[in-house]
Amino acid sequence: MAATTMTVSLTPQQRAAVEQRVRSGRYGNASDVVRAGLRALDREEAREIWREWQEAKASLPQDPLTPAVEQEVVSLIKLARRAVRRKGHG
Repeated sequence: MAATTMTVSLTPQQRAAVEQRVRSGRYGNASDVVRAGLRALDREEAREIWREWQEAKASLPQDPLTPAVEQEVVSLIKLARRAVRRKGHG
C-alpha cells in the first residue's frame, strides 16, 4: 500500500517524545513512531472490545437452550416484529 502524506499537530511534549524515539534508533523516522502508536492503539481498542464482549457474555443467562426456551425466544421475536410493523403503519 502506498504511503500518503498527512499533517498532524503535536504538542511540544509529543513532538519531543517522537524525536526522542527516533534518536534512540528504535524507529527510523517520525512516521514509524506514529505507525507503531496506531498499532498499539488498535491492540488496546481490540482488548477493550474483547473485554466488553466477555462482560456481556457473562451477563447472559447460563440456562441451556432447550426447545421450550428456543420457542419462547422465537415467540418474543415475532411479537416484537409485529409491534414494529404496527408502529410503522400507525
